[in-house]
Amino acid sequence: MKQTITEVDNMENEALFCPVATTTFIKNISDDIYPLLELASNEPDSAATPLLKSITVLLCNYWKAFYFNLGQEALVQLVDTIPSSAHLPLPIKQAIARDILDNKDKLAIWSLADDQWRDHVANYFNYEVSNRIFNTYPAGTRQLDHYFQQLTGIEQISSFWHWEKDEYPFLHSACSVEQACDIHEQLMLLPEEISNQEDLAYLNYHTVCEYYAHTLGLAIKTQTAIKALLDVHHSDRPDT
Repeated sequence: MKQTITEVDNMENEALFCPVATTTFIKNISDDIYPLLELASNEPDSAATPLLKSITVLLCNYWKAFYFNLGQEALVQLVDTIPSSAHLPLPIKQAIARDILDNKDKLAIWSLADDQWRDHVANYFNYEVSNRIFNTYPAGTRQLDHYFQQLTGIEQISSFWHWEKDEYPFLHSACSVEQACDIHEQLMLLPEEISNQEDLAYLNYHTVCEYYAHTLGLAIKTQTAIKALLDVHHSDRPDT
């Protein structure tokens, strides 16, 4: 591989929103997957070797963990950033309203008084609730879009998945939203296909390297969408 994910740290973009989920994802695929790709590059030129299959499954697991954790971080940051509860995205308002209405404690509404709504929202969307939302759909673009829509209000976060040629040093071809989603869907289907021992003759070293770089591009575009949302609300706060 000529240009690696480890070089992303040299990108000059101080404004890039870089939460723990992103730095963890970059570290994981740099420390765990890139060395395996180097090892695979020295294997005989055969498709769908056990090593390439293992790399693919590991990459998918790290990617899903990334966007699950990013969604949780984005929610916490959003709740802390918006100037008032009136700015909460509609899906969050609806979820909290149902929670309050279903509560047998008639005084539960007071948990939203003053600035307590911030804690209430953050506490409601705990790991269990976030995980339930996350698993509404099988792994794929629809799952990701739904998850972020429910936790941040962004209607279709995958609509941010596009880039120009050489926009990033590790991506050498332009990519439209449709192309990005198609590649993402292909990748997310692979773990099940590998588990079912389906014929994956096309899964060669070059293809896995492309998936590797593609997920990094998706990660950057996804967090950029979150950053744009937070920047809008941050500028609305009276103390900024």
